[in-house]
Amino acid sequence: MFMVLSGVSTGLGLFLLGMKFLTEGLRQVTSSRLKHMITGLGLHPILGILIGMIVTALLQSSSGTTIIVVGLVEAQLLTLYQATSIIMGANIGTTVTAQLIAFQPSKYIFLPLLIGLLLSFHKTNKKLRFMGETLLGFSLIFIGIDLLSKGLHPLQQLTRFQEILITFGQRPILGIIMGFCTTAIIQSSSTGVAILQSLAANKLISLSAAVAILLGQNIGTCVTTLLSSIHLTVIGKRAAFIHLLFNLLGVLIFFPFMGVLCGISQTTAPTNAARQIAHAHSLFNIFSTIVFIPFISLFVKLSNIIIKE
Repeated sequence: MFMVLSGVSTGLGLFLLGMKFLTEGLRQVTSSRLKHMITGLGLHPILGILIGMIVTALLQSSSGTTIIVVGLVEAQLLTLYQATSIIMGANIGTTVTAQLIAFQPSKYIFLPLLIGLLLSFHKTNKKLRFMGETLLGFSLIFIGIDLLSKGLHPLQQLTRFQEILITFGQRPILGIIMGFCTTAIIQSSSTGVAILQSLAANKLISLSAAVAILLGQNIGTCVTTLLSSIHLTVIGKRAAFIHLLFNLLGVLIFFPFMGVLCGISQTTAPTNAARQIAHAHSLFNIFSTIVFIPFISLFVKLSNIIIKE
């Protein structure tokens, strides 16, 4: 058991450290440009969704993007209507991490790790140093995932652990609650998905159980945005509420179709369990966005009704 805890904690620690380096590095390199791009956004929702996807794929954090958007709404640089489409795009952008992990590029990760280390020691050129931190973070993410997966491997022999995960597959509501709680605590849906992919790679969790937990994680990721909006005015709180409403309604609508989502994911990647989870994560967020695009105005109206002046 000690070996399991040691391997898992080391892998998870490196993954989180990698996420920190990657997020901070990209934020330093691109932050001002991204904010300028967002504030120059037109009214068309499709453009907002694309910007949300791009920003989140770069920052590797849907919560980070949503917090930026809530801040821009608070500063009256964006309307709630514009912010809603960006938030929808952010949910799709956050699935990029899971797709990259499914490619298992750990064999070749030594090259960006070495380049990142060399660049991060650059003292005179800040941009090069931040680029080095970004590459270093990117490398540590996959090294961490590799260690996490190896650390979880002995759990195949632990019957009680397998029984718990089987219960999540048989009772999806428990899986959703589990996903919500873990993501609310660790404040990162990407980390939660990475753990699920490692469990799936070791044949420790069924796809149905993983998808139930994924749905819960989608709601749990709203906690960060809600906490960041506590000190804001009514308009900032409305933007955070729209994020929660969008994710919550997406889970409620797609919960009855979990079997269909699992079936499509298995068909598209029959032999790769980690990719099945990545596909389920992407499909859920893409379908949710497609369903809710025509109702952006309704989201804004509901936020105005529920969160009053």
